[in-house]
Amino acid sequence: MTKIPKFKTDKEAAKFWETHSFEDYHRDTKEAEMRFIKKPKKTIAIRLDPDDIKSVEVIAQRKGLNYTSLLRMWIKEHLSKEARHLA
Repeated sequence: MTKIPKFKTDKEAAKFWETHSFEDYHRDTKEAEMRFIKKPKKTIAIRLDPDDIKSVEVIAQRKGLNYTSLLRMWIKEHLSKEARHLA
């Protein structure tokens, strides 16, 4: 059985895997245990026009999301865009 070499850098590992198949090395691996930790969220209240809320609900439904998730996504996207613009 072929052993996976130890890599000093991610670049070195990437170069290796470009020319080797994982099929030849899969027995040298073990199952990884992963846990995801959710960041705590803070609840806030925002007053919105009822028609705006209805519009967001319709858009969210078409996207298969609930409207609060869609609003959070939009806020994050806008914050990211503003941060890039200010940098």
